[in-house]
Amino acid sequence: MAAMTGPGEVRTARRPWAAVPRAVAEPLHPALPAAIEHVIEVVTKEVAAYGGTNERVAATLRAGVGMALGRLVDLMGTDEEALGEAAGLYVRIGAGEYHAGRGLADLLSAYQIGARAAWQSLSRAGVAAGVTPQDVSLLAEAVFAYIDQLSAASIAGYTQAQLADAGRREALRSELVERLLAGEAGSDRVSALAAEVQWPLPPTAAVVLPRQAELPAALPGALAGRTAEGAVALVPGPASPGLRAWLARATPPVAVGLPVELSDVGRSLAHARALLDLPVDGSLLAADHLADLLVRADPALGIALREDVLGAFNVIPPARRQPLLDTLRSWLLHAGNRGDVGADLHVHPQTVSYRMDRVRDVLGDRLEDPQSRWELLLALKTQEVSDRPAGP
Repeated sequence: MAAMTGPGEVRTARRPWAAVPRAVAEPLHPALPAAIEHVIEVVTKEVAAYGGTNERVAATLRAGVGMALGRLVDLMGTDEEALGEAAGLYVRIGAGEYHAGRGLADLLSAYQIGARAAWQSLSRAGVAAGVTPQDVSLLAEAVFAYIDQLSAASIAGYTQAQLADAGRREALRSELVERLLAGEAGSDRVSALAAEVQWPLPPTAAVVLPRQAELPAALPGALAGRTAEGAVALVPGPASPGLRAWLARATPPVAVGLPVELSDVGRSLAHARALLDLPVDGSLLAADHLADLLVRADPALGIALREDVLGAFNVIPPARRQPLLDTLRSWLLHAGNRGDVGADLHVHPQTVSYRMDRVRDVLGDRLEDPQSRWELLLALKTQEVSDRPAGP
């Protein structure tokens, strides 16, 4: 049964280079310098990412190829692990390729092309020294199996570096979101973070909060991070048609505050928080729910307004009080049209008249005053909001 013994290395009962007679290795040692040069020449010529490499990369390439081929020849006739103590070098090579901005495909291509070039050089040297065709075949199997082990180690290093960099960048994005929410938009640290995560600082932005546990995986143009608030994102403002179209199909749904100056995104955060309590399904834009947000802005003021404007109704038992208040609200909304109020409440217009007579008994001539009517409607709206269950 196979088992992992090193970074990316698979141990089998017997490795391919164990089948190559030790005698085959003897004529290969003198051929190593030429083989190393041949591999470097072919790789830099056939893999565009390594063409015209600088001195530092060239030195790394030479060290890697030299160690690889020397170790390969030393392995002939043994059942030792492919890389042994050298495994760390190839892990570091993989990590270095990631940090240099080269793709993993380029590195793997270099390994495969290098394996072919190494096989060409070593097999020629073996044949010239009288190595049998059978042993040359065994040598080929050993070369390509060995290069697979090198590739696996470098893949591990590349992946580790990629994951570490992703974690670092996520931490930087989260710090940037935190600092912007704290009002530090003009600081040098914010400018440096924005450059590091490649998020151009916009003049205005809106805060996006998840209506469930997490934000959608892809939020166009957004800066997303994890903060004391949980998952938070900022999107450049104002809301574009593209953002609205995206919101219509966003899963899971989100709440988007009003676009504000970047230095004041804490206000947009408050808008988005307030949207979370609205009993409406789907994603929400604060710009579409301004009235609801306004009457929810200060619950204490709403309570005071209701006590002042509607307090006279408190002497009426609840079972009779609420139908009167519902009728008053509809009457104010429909400018006193009995037919419209009756249709709204599903009652006969005569019932509307009866109820409004009771309302006038409580309010007196306040219904004739425009300012009082506005205050009554606003108080009824705050009552409606306070009676709703929070959330969709």
